[in-house]
Amino acid sequence: MNLKFRRPSKAAMKALCKAAMEPSKTKKILEEAESRISGLTGHRMVKLVNSGNAALLAVMSSLPSPFIIPDQGGWRGFRQIPRFLGKKTITLKTNLGIIEPRELKNTIRERRPSALFLTSFAGYTAEQPVKEIYDICSENGIVLVEDASGSIGDPLGHLCNSNYNDVIIASTGSPKIVNAGGGGFIATSNQRILQDNLLSRTLKIDPYLPAAINEELKRAPQTLKRLLEATEYLKRRIKRVYHPRSRGVNIIIPTEDPLGDSRRLRKILEVDGGNILTLCPSYDRLKKKAVAVEIKNLEVESLTKDNLDGLIELIESTIQG
Repeated sequence: MNLKFRRPSKAAMKALCKAAMEPSKTKKILEEAESRISGLTGHRMVKLVNSGNAALLAVMSSLPSPFIIPDQGGWRGFRQIPRFLGKKTITLKTNLGIIEPRELKNTIRERRPSALFLTSFAGYTAEQPVKEIYDICSENGIVLVEDASGSIGDPLGHLCNSNYNDVIIASTGSPKIVNAGGGGFIATSNQRILQDNLLSRTLKIDPYLPAAINEELKRAPQTLKRLLEATEYLKRRIKRVYHPRSRGVNIIIPTEDPLGDSRRLRKILEVDGGNILTLCPSYDRLKKKAVAVEIKNLEVESLTKDNLDGLIELIESTIQG
């Protein structure tokens, strides 16, 4: 196998260097990147900030609490940032990260939250039913905020789509779908979210980074398509994975010895430039004993049939359950 950890593309790095050499053009490049994000998401207003956590911080600061967050499969910032802001959260019981409409309706009725925060893919491994969730939120006046770091350019248009959320936040750091090495953004059609938001202005992006983001945005739809196809291929052929029939960009494999299995797998699984294994239980994956194999961390050129078949063989011979 020849597996490579995903890095910002050569085109992105070249664009960043060029922007540094021509600082007079950075404003125009920023506007172009924000316009491209608007086109991909469908939201009218976009703000680039210095990280995904900065985007989350700015949005949470603009909304009253309490917020609903999933009990697992979310972004760890969902739990950490409200504590920093002194805001309350309501933990929603899920089906291994997937939000169930009946549970959501009951929680909204009983707790009266202002907003729901979720990730497009629970634990990066299972697609949330965002349209159904958004319908429930809209009926109850709840703001739906979707972390779309793993779903920008969704070929089906189910995710990262303004028709099914009020706000999109995303990281454009590594290794994300928009893999610029840093930065993040807020996209919304709700003027209140960005209107005179001191934090979004304070947490402004490096002036040269939008050039790299702009190049990576051009590649995002094809990158995501390839990652989804590779993950689907693995899920069809590996006997034991969580959410086997759901779209995602990683696979999560149950095991009674996640630490031992990950150590053994890491010794024989060579990835040039980085790591693709995550230990569970973990809030931002699943609260189960498991090993997550992060397909999203691989260069798309690595996602050949031979490489994927080799990966399947290593996983099945190493992780016994």
